[in-house]
Amino acid sequence: MDNCMKDLEILWDEKTIEKHIKLIAKDIDTKWQNEPIVNLIPVLTGGIVFGTKLMIELESLSPKKWLVNPIIASAYEYSYNPDKPEVIHVSDYETKFTKGTPSILIDDLLDTGITLSIVKNIIHEITTSTVEVAVLVDKIAKRNSDITPDYTCFTLESDYWLVGYGMDDKGLMRGLNSIGYLINTPAEFDESLNQLAD
Repeated sequence: MDNCMKDLEILWDEKTIEKHIKLIAKDIDTKWQNEPIVNLIPVLTGGIVFGTKLMIELESLSPKKWLVNPIIASAYEYSYNPDKPEVIHVSDYETKFTKGTPSILIDDLLDTGITLSIVKNIIHEITTSTVEVAVLVDKIAKRNSDITPDYTCFTLESDYWLVGYGMDDKGLMRGLNSIGYLINTPAEFDESLNQLAD
């Protein structure tokens, strides 16, 4: 293992992650089998890897059903303010949805829940329909809202700083094909860290 990886403890490897993604893809496809269109909203940047893998699985199960409209949202930047997360989308974002169609937010990590709660409300106001949440990891240690995921691959009670499969440390290690935690990172939030997901 490279020196830069010596402080990384792997929790879930690629094979395990892909198995769980296939399982929740089947659950989603089964639940919405009678809907002609379902909106998929990957939450960037953290949700990019998980979102891509999940979309591929869903498309293979039910082609021409999944309408993808990403959104950028984060409470984690080079400073941390969970009460004022940033949400960014294109100016004509609302026109990309059809009212009455269900939606699924896709993110790597559900942490405090504040950011996803805000995004969920935004999408509900646009579609006036059901908005579900699919996350790779449900990290409950700092949950600060009533939101819970409808679909999740893994649940984590410990307050580890996760990296890989979309999760990062200062923008690095986001593209790892496994999920692990940094051994020497304290549980308290360090403002120098840059985990762009909630």
